[in-house]
Amino acid sequence: MILHGSIDDKNQLWVPIEVAGDTEHREISALLDTGFTGELVLPLHIAVPLGLKLVGISSCTLANGLETKQMLFSASINWGTQKRLVTAIVVADIEEVLMGVSLLHGYTLLVDYQQKQLVIKEPGTDDPQIAGSAGSTEQKS
Repeated sequence: MILHGSIDDKNQLWVPIEVAGDTEHREISALLDTGFTGELVLPLHIAVPLGLKLVGISSCTLANGLETKQMLFSASINWGTQKRLVTAIVVADIEEVLMGVSLLHGYTLLVDYQQKQLVIKEPGTDDPQIAGSAGSTEQKS
């Protein structure tokens, strides 16, 4: 599987994912947050209709260094060719879905800011290439 994301005008990385709970599933665009070591952060207004199950409460350190307690929920995502069970932090005061780097373990991430292209390669997939990129690899016989 090679997943294609996008890069916006602010150079933020966006990845399409499908998130599901007990009552609903939804295709969303998640902001890849390379400073977030978890899996997923969902805004409350997206998480509630999905019917996610509460699995616990955990202490989290925010980007500003503050410690906070957050509710953890179980969600299912379609991630490439796999359906994965992930832990999602649900937060009331955010608008964007955040995807953490834990979802990228074992994957190859290719970012071309000049071409505004983002590629995520699943293990066992042919080498990812960004169209028109000077740095792309070629196989020679």
